[in-house]
Amino acid sequence: MFSPRKLFALAAATAALALGAPASPAMAAPAHPYEAIAGHYTTMQQANAVADKARSKGFKVVVQVNGPKKIEVEYGNGYSTPGPALALCDKVKAKGLPCKLGQEQHGVSAAWKKHP
Repeated sequence: MFSPRKLFALAAATAALALGAPASPAMAAPAHPYEAIAGHYTTMQQANAVADKARSKGFKVVVQVNGPKKIEVEYGNGYSTPGPALALCDKVKAKGLPCKLGQEQHGVSAAWKKHP
């Protein structure tokens, strides 16, 4: 049989689930994190030209090759909500560079484990 302590813990857990307790932040993370991107390019030459221009204006940039002719230039990635990516896009656009909100489909690069 269950001890009173185990029964109480089980009852508390059941009550929390029944009352709709919010999920922990780790469970609430999106399957596809948000990103701030310059866009998608078909050649490395195009992608590197955009990345070089962004770097010259002080931005950290990652060029992510997702397949043949599928090259993405990222300003930031791995955000759990769109807000930080949109704020970064505002800064990027203020410097005359292209930027849009996206959702990662190919995995967050190791370069983004710490956001700029």
